[in-house]
Amino acid sequence: MNKLFFCESKIIDTSKKEYLKEALNYIKETLGKNGISDKLIIKTELLAEEVIVSFVAHSTDNKLTITTKHMLGETAVSLSMSGEEFELFNEDTMVFDDNDEISGEAVRSILLKSYGDNFKYHNKKSVNNVRIITENTQKSLHITILALFLGILIGFAAKLLFPQQLTDIMTTYCLTPVKTMFMNAIKIIIAPVVFFSIVACISQFSDISELGKLGTKVMGIYLLTTVLAVLLSFTIANYITPGEFGFVLSEQEDVAKVEIAATESSLLSTIVNIVPSNFFKPFIESDTLQLIFLAVLCGIALGMIGDYSTTLKELFDALNSLFLKITSLITRLIPVAVFCSIALMVINMEAKTLLSIVSYTLQQILAVLCMMLIYGLLILVLGRLNPLKFYTKAKEGMLTSFTLSSSSAAMPTNLKVCTNKLGISPKVCNFSIPLGTTINMDGTCIYLTIAVMFLARAYGINISISQMETLFVTIVLLSLGAPGVPGSAIVCLGIVLKTVNVPVEAIGLIIPVYPLMDMFDTMSNTTGDIAAALIVAKKENLLDLDMYNS
Repeated sequence: MNKLFFCESKIIDTSKKEYLKEALNYIKETLGKNGISDKLIIKTELLAEEVIVSFVAHSTDNKLTITTKHMLGETAVSLSMSGEEFELFNEDTMVFDDNDEISGEAVRSILLKSYGDNFKYHNKKSVNNVRIITENTQKSLHITILALFLGILIGFAAKLLFPQQLTDIMTTYCLTPVKTMFMNAIKIIIAPVVFFSIVACISQFSDISELGKLGTKVMGIYLLTTVLAVLLSFTIANYITPGEFGFVLSEQEDVAKVEIAATESSLLSTIVNIVPSNFFKPFIESDTLQLIFLAVLCGIALGMIGDYSTTLKELFDALNSLFLKITSLITRLIPVAVFCSIALMVINMEAKTLLSIVSYTLQQILAVLCMMLIYGLLILVLGRLNPLKFYTKAKEGMLTSFTLSSSSAAMPTNLKVCTNKLGISPKVCNFSIPLGTTINMDGTCIYLTIAVMFLARAYGINISISQMETLFVTIVLLSLGAPGVPGSAIVCLGIVLKTVNVPVEAIGLIIPVYPLMDMFDTMSNTTGDIAAALIVAKKENLLDLDMYNS
């Protein structure tokens, strides 16, 4: 079917013996009509089964309403049933169990967590509601790769075969306007997305003691790998410098102007200016550190205000969800942006510029591969374990993350790898892996650091030591609260570029290779999650050494 808009509902009588089978068959049928993959349909059915059983257990009548909607490429299954409010997702069940067996409640919690922001539950006027968004991640990736190759093809055709007049019309009235609109849309969401994501993240962990000994160790390892990822990236970016200095700018005087503007600030002034004089100024000017300062301040305060905390958390979570949804809608246009950007790049740029971008891509991949080696060193030094065993046994999770380009979507596979192949106790991985998808973004750190250094060089900007220190703090804090939606790294890059006065439009230079970078970065993110779980499990004597060494 795969229409632009599709909506269908059905009411299931839960007093019937076969109600669950009827409900799941209906979901399977409607999702199949909308071109959802079999694997994703099965995953949605499993989640819907858990939700429906819980709904019926807390219901006040026997009517379950199932609605399937498809709009603008997004398919959602909504479940609704009268009943009392209950706790559908309990994170404690993922951590503190007295035995190593995963309970049914823990399985449900992990399954719900793997959907991230694509799963929402709320109770309104004694009616329980759940919305499950199903996304074909691989399908989106295939479309983006197709757009990349089509852009290259059209670019070379316009440069070598088309009449000059036709090429000018195509670039002036089609490619350039579309690319400009996409970049403007990114600018719209930069400040609110970063602010509300960090507030929502910090407010969850306002009291670190609540995490306990296990949680504190996991958080410590995550922070360590984040710092190492940024330091590694700075080292590689300073020693490997693709492209000539200022190759994007056509005139040397422009290079000088940008360079002077970028080097005026000092470390002292940067520290002083972290605290804004006006609450709204950081949003208007997209001042990176001031935005992060306000977000951290609000997040900490949110967890300390007592009775009003729940209401405000719900408000900030709602605003976070709103802007993440806007981000998702905008990033759906990434294939279009990739097509326009790569076509314009081939038409307008010289061979040496294209070579610089290829070199930048290889630089990013090198940094990720080096980070993968660092995970092995940490396992050897901190965990006293053979890292080769780790790479061999974790490769399934690494390949899944690489293919899906989504930490949340790869979570079930990574949990299976942790428990069934590495021998990590569920007490550790059931906590650390879901937490890692939220705050452990080593790959994102690598992407942001190397991208901002490359683009600064491309625009003729020398980054001083004090600016590197500012970048270091900014990227580490951003990684802790980075929004967990596809394309979020582009949004974060936009705000990091402001730190060194690089125009946000610079993103257009590297957006053609973003899909490939996203695959490598996601693999690094999830491999770091697994490595951290392994190290903590070893230190807590919660690792089956026989299974690990087998």
